[in-house]
Amino acid sequence: MEYREIKVSLPKEHSDILYALLDELQVAGYYEILFDGESPKEPNQGLIKDFTNIRIYLLREDIEKELQILIFLKANFPEQLSFETRFIETRDYEEAYKEYYKPFSIGKKIWVIPTWEKNEPKVINLWKDQDGIPLFINPGVAFGTGHHETTKLILEYLDELREKDKFAFPTVADLGTGSGILSIGLAKLGSKKIFALDIDPNAVKAAWSNWQDNDFTKEISFRVEESGLDHSLCFESQFDLIIANITFAVLSQNIRHLAKMKSKRFIFSGIITEKKDDFILLLQSHLPGKLIHQKEWNEWWVLDWERNA
Repeated sequence: MEYREIKVSLPKEHSDILYALLDELQVAGYYEILFDGESPKEPNQGLIKDFTNIRIYLLREDIEKELQILIFLKANFPEQLSFETRFIETRDYEEAYKEYYKPFSIGKKIWVIPTWEKNEPKVINLWKDQDGIPLFINPGVAFGTGHHETTKLILEYLDELREKDKFAFPTVADLGTGSGILSIGLAKLGSKKIFALDIDPNAVKAAWSNWQDNDFTKEISFRVEESGLDHSLCFESQFDLIIANITFAVLSQNIRHLAKMKSKRFIFSGIITEKKDDFILLLQSHLPGKLIHQKEWNEWWVLDWERNA
């Protein structure tokens, strides 16, 4: 099978509106590259800070979706955009991200390890020598490599809560699970029952596959569903914590669904600086409460929201 690969580079602060479009179009997959060997860098500069490189994958016959994406990009970023397209085979599609995906640490204990390197002695020593917590992940084309600021911010914050003995979330919902990396992190940090969902069927498959590649005790349960934020279990179940690593556009469209969910604590990411104040106002209006933690990295925010009892 052949796929269309679209390589896009655009200002990082605008990536969330592109992700919202890609979710709406239900493309075959997409991911962001944080470390790009193809892009020129200044000496000692490893991170692409101002611009982000994104790979978008479409089925060969998805000509209309490709046109919609390119029209959107040219209309919104006429002077701040580069893109190219090519056809690739299934093997290239599945293997493309592996060149850029290597073990790395988050916070004081968490290590994100590619599943294809989990049994390498050198890799095992990386986290075992530090008494680390390994998350074995094969992101495929699902969002959630762990490289993105939003994912790192949440995992880093959850690790801080564990260190302070303030991690007390037995039952959790992971909205927009992507590769399942946050669900796996939650389970490794102490959660016992996790319900995850994602609108992308590729993400659901990736999340379940990644869960099986990690070791858990029988007391820990995981369920992942292909759905938007209107899934019945979101409203029927009581959660100690709901996490949502989702863009402002999607969260704002689903704020009434969020308001109906039964939880006192919400951790949001996927919020950029220019939308932060609007989002807090939205929370105050629909989920009255207070902000108990906030942290920014490269204009992305993690927000811990405690709802009024």
